[in-house]
Amino acid sequence: MTWWTVAQEHPERVAIIDGERALTFGALRSVVNRIAASWDDLGVGPGDAVAAVLPNCAELLTLELAALCTGRYFVPINRHLTSPEVAYILGNSRPALVLTSDDLLPTVTRAAADAGVPAADRVFSTGGGERAFSRVWTGRADADPQGRTAGSVLLYSSGTTGKPKGIRRTLSGLTPEQEIAGAGPLLELLRLGPGPGVHAAVAPLYHSAPNSMAVGALNRGVTVACPPGGGFDADGFLDFATEVGMTESFMVPTMFVRLLRLPDDVRAAFDPRALRSIVHAGAPCPVHVKRQMIQWWGPVLEEFYGSTESSAVTTVHSDEWLEAPGTVGRARAGYEIQIRDAAGTPVPAGEEGLIYSVGSQRFDYVGDPDKTRASWDDDALLIGDVGRLDEDGRLFLLDRRTDLILSGGVNVYPAEIEATLLEHSGVDDVAVVGLPDDEWGQRVVAVVAPAGQRDHGELIAELERFATPRLARFKRPREYRIVEAIPRMPTGKISRSAIRESVLQE
Repeated sequence: MTWWTVAQEHPERVAIIDGERALTFGALRSVVNRIAASWDDLGVGPGDAVAAVLPNCAELLTLELAALCTGRYFVPINRHLTSPEVAYILGNSRPALVLTSDDLLPTVTRAAADAGVPAADRVFSTGGGERAFSRVWTGRADADPQGRTAGSVLLYSSGTTGKPKGIRRTLSGLTPEQEIAGAGPLLELLRLGPGPGVHAAVAPLYHSAPNSMAVGALNRGVTVACPPGGGFDADGFLDFATEVGMTESFMVPTMFVRLLRLPDDVRAAFDPRALRSIVHAGAPCPVHVKRQMIQWWGPVLEEFYGSTESSAVTTVHSDEWLEAPGTVGRARAGYEIQIRDAAGTPVPAGEEGLIYSVGSQRFDYVGDPDKTRASWDDDALLIGDVGRLDEDGRLFLLDRRTDLILSGGVNVYPAEIEATLLEHSGVDDVAVVGLPDDEWGQRVVAVVAPAGQRDHGELIAELERFATPRLARFKRPREYRIVEAIPRMPTGKISRSAIRESVLQE
């Protein structure tokens, strides 16, 4: 099944809800046909890239589907980036066409011009005005594309260290239906079944997991609902989920944390019985947070572990997780997880090391063959995280290799400390970083966003007392810094580079 076959068999079923707008699968097919025809007329050929700088909205999904069924690359770009940051990605991906919203049109037009990309005179808006893309495609004939072939999404890494990297896979030459058929086993593991149903698209679609989950929902005949404003808002999420009849979603742990902090009466009013599968990934989920979510919503949390480069490598159901809290599951069929030391030698079960995946599809970092080569050891892909396998083959994440703190010659994992401090009721959010230290090499610093108005000195004293029985001495923060908010990416990942810069500037 694909969205295409659903459009043929159930054209009246709603495909996308975007605010007050609702687009049926039949109407979706018509829009995609005409968009693809306009690209043909504009000379945007197979293998070319089409970039979009948009929020979660119907336009983003229709553009992506047009690329994915006509052998083109689709490049979703973070709409929160500055003009120079957008220019870097445009210059690296070299799109033949760029689509954005009315409010971002000046920024994106400037970025395209600065990047000198072929699309500099092909930046269109999904809104109105003389640059409206609707003027280009609405008059085209509604005819199915000839020789439909699978395209691909060219995603950019979060850029936590250095410039974002474009992750490009060679086009398969298969039909979209043939390529999508291979996703069946993973969908079953995540308990994502065929529609009807409603997928709440609350995580940003310019990131790999939310994007693949939303498009995958359409391919299963499930309606995709974009929330007002296009993003996640804890205060309004439960009402939104109830209104659209949410049955599934992709979420990140920070969303769980914020939902759990809603007033008890607000949480109690939400009926979770319609939920089938709430998939999460993207960042480590503290054990106490996931346990509370399962208690509230039931055993519907489905977790996977992987990366933009590797795809999903492991999966774990709620009931399996409760048997081994903290695990991200076992390798799925066709994949193998290896734990290796710094020299690349496999280590026994129970020992920590770098995580490698065997079975991931080959890719290239756009314009960076050296980084591409460094990521592979024969058929094993270095994911870049630190973890361990237990005797039953279950993977436990410790932290990202780049986040590791080396203090006094001992590895300290920020994720463990953050999960502990988040249990304190006075902490709304927290990030732990290592700062240079003459004696220890690095010292552990906790940057804390308080829950409500708190006296900073009293909160720090409370946290020091709280951490003492829960964390070994070498793990306990040597400093606490209080801030209004922790800078996080929309995927839930902490922007440690931004934190280090702000802390060092202090």
